[in-house]
Amino acid sequence: MMEALGFLKLEVNGPMVTVALSVALLALLKWYSTSAFSRLEKLGLRHPKPSPFIGNLTFFRQGFWESQMELRKLYGPLCGL
Repeated sequence: MMEALGFLKLEVNGPMVTVALSVALLALLKWYSTSAFSRLEKLGLRHPKPSPFIGNLTFFRQGFWESQMELRKLYGPLCGL
């Protein structure tokens, strides 16, 4: 395999590997933190768009029941969060 990629002439060093793994980890975390919401869309459940990594946690700043009532007004009696 190294012969096939020999034309790239890449030197692999510690910082390069660290950056590549960090980028891959961040991409995986972003996908994982929002993948549940794509399942809700497939089921036809309306929901507020989540932020990467924190989801909809900021939605509960005003309190759980107040947030639930606001969700019900915006998305109807059946919605996802």
